[in-house]
Amino acid sequence: MNRVPFDPKRESEPIGETLQFKIGRHVKIPAYFTPITQRENYLMMLRHEIPFWMPIDYDAFTFIPRIIPDNVARGMVYDAEPVPPEESGGPDLFGIEWVYVPEVGGSMVKPGKPRLTDINDWQKEIAFPNLDELDWEGSASKNLPLIDKNKIKEIWIMNGLFERLISFMDFEGAALALIEEDSKDAVHALFDRLCVFYDDLIERFHRYYGAEIVLFHDDWGSQRAPFFSFETCREMLLPYLKRVVDSCHKRGMYFNFHCCGKSEELVPLMVEAGVDIWFPQPMNDIPGLAKKYGGVMCFGDTPPILPPDSPDEVVEKTAREFLQMYEGCTNMVCLGSMYARTNPAFARLLKEIYRLTREKYNEMSLFLKGEKGAESRN
Repeated sequence: MNRVPFDPKRESEPIGETLQFKIGRHVKIPAYFTPITQRENYLMMLRHEIPFWMPIDYDAFTFIPRIIPDNVARGMVYDAEPVPPEESGGPDLFGIEWVYVPEVGGSMVKPGKPRLTDINDWQKEIAFPNLDELDWEGSASKNLPLIDKNKIKEIWIMNGLFERLISFMDFEGAALALIEEDSKDAVHALFDRLCVFYDDLIERFHRYYGAEIVLFHDDWGSQRAPFFSFETCREMLLPYLKRVVDSCHKRGMYFNFHCCGKSEELVPLMVEAGVDIWFPQPMNDIPGLAKKYGGVMCFGDTPPILPPDSPDEVVEKTAREFLQMYEGCTNMVCLGSMYARTNPAFARLLKEIYRLTREKYNEMSLFLKGEKGAESRN
């Protein structure tokens, strides 16, 4: 793809607005001219090419369909028909009751009565949903006209393998089921069945919405360490995570792993599973991960949140320092763009990161072309 120099005038002035779905509402944000679409640029990063600029999280159009009961139960619907927070909670796809907690902006399983106390009973106690009963065509007709086609389309799966097990058994029961010898076979059988379910769900996301990225939620760590050992993760979770990743890849889709906690020591297993993207929380060594695994995974990080009245020189210095941590990395997504709506300094910071990476990535691309040209002449 032909590179064009950064045009400070043309690429810095808004040319209109773009819609974003948010919880309980829709938000319009400024749209800017770019030499290629945000979608094309994001795909270049995912293919481990040098993009035109460092993508930001709003370069993906996030869609969390209302028709999936999990999303209403968890209080996370990004849809043409928003769900107000007061209507969040209730039963998920498996009939598990969730309670929405306004103070934290999310839901928890209704405490005190887990569906399973013995994982070996799951086939008797857990009824898998029939996805044919959901109005996929109706949902697509309402949402597709509103989705920005210039952005890459990402759809969330709220409850992954371990999180789904937690929803059935509560945390303690789920953690013990992964390591107790008389429970492991039942966990393997449940995860095997869940992979069939997720494959069916991903197929529908692809068929009805044209989804290009699946963001799969499955937290693996606390603030200080993973919930389980490397060996347990390899034995009990890796084979099934890989199957879900494969469900995306065989349809030409990418897999974004939403995995909270300090889980960097488990990244080799993510790589083995074929995970395309991970946006780690700050307790992980994100620059180190981005450099070590740059050829096989993409990562995301949030720049410092500056005071809204920060002067231009502080904004520029902060942008340069942030990018210095990722010198040579073109596998990064800049996160936190939601702050730009209310924080003018952060909005300027994102513009500065765009400018600096437009210029830097152009230089890197031209340098590599020069190197390849020299090799072909020798």
